[in-house]
Amino acid sequence: MLAAIFAVTVRHRRPILAIALVLAVILAVGRQLSTWLDLILGNATFVVGVLACSLAALAWRRLQPAALSVKPEIRAFATEPSASQISMAVGLMFLASLLLGTGHLAGEGLFMVLPFLLLVAVGLHFSGGWRGVAVELRPDGVHQRDITGSLTVPWEALAPGRPSRPAAKAATLALTYAQPDLVRRRGILPLGRRLRIDNVHPWFIADAIRYYVDHPQHRAAIGEPAEYQRLWHALTSASTGPVPGHASSANCRRAAEI
Repeated sequence: MLAAIFAVTVRHRRPILAIALVLAVILAVGRQLSTWLDLILGNATFVVGVLACSLAALAWRRLQPAALSVKPEIRAFATEPSASQISMAVGLMFLASLLLGTGHLAGEGLFMVLPFLLLVAVGLHFSGGWRGVAVELRPDGVHQRDITGSLTVPWEALAPGRPSRPAAKAATLALTYAQPDLVRRRGILPLGRRLRIDNVHPWFIADAIRYYVDHPQHRAAIGEPAEYQRLWHALTSASTGPVPGHASSANCRRAAEI
């Protein structure tokens, strides 16, 4: 049930974010019309905000899918956007609406800083959810885009036999460079050499990157459905063993059709 909710959230993230933003503004304005509307809409806003934040926490804690989407139009295998970030953006928008509706965005000291930080968090999560933070494996290397910048790591820049599998619940993946001068960064990247991987199983993405680091002859086919299926079979039969909760062959075919 939850997996289906998260899948729909990711697939329709932009309409969901747009509708949530409009509703949050309408609820804040509607609460100014009368006392009883303030009470009813205020409670509704709080409940929706808490529910969305709870879904974000559940999405963050669950075992992430061991699968990538095939993007032949950009010749890439890519992670899906984060369901946790999208749900959190919705939750924060309604909590900000709660403050807007009560007129508590003005104040002094800590009571002035906290609403400002909340609005900043709304902006960051909304932008990240709208754009969709993703790791992309391409024929020329590993790419990651974020709301604050992008990271491009050519395959030649990565050390052979790396990266190793991180912890099963890791949210980031450390990269080991053999030729760091080949790495290109744009904007502000707080994670530095780390990839944000909270939307894919850490072992799966680490195994996939390491495979192409050590098998350069297969890089040119990245982005093709047939190559994704070949990668999937290569990883599931590797000596390190398959990733727990790894996608079935049927799921592999569905991912290749996305």
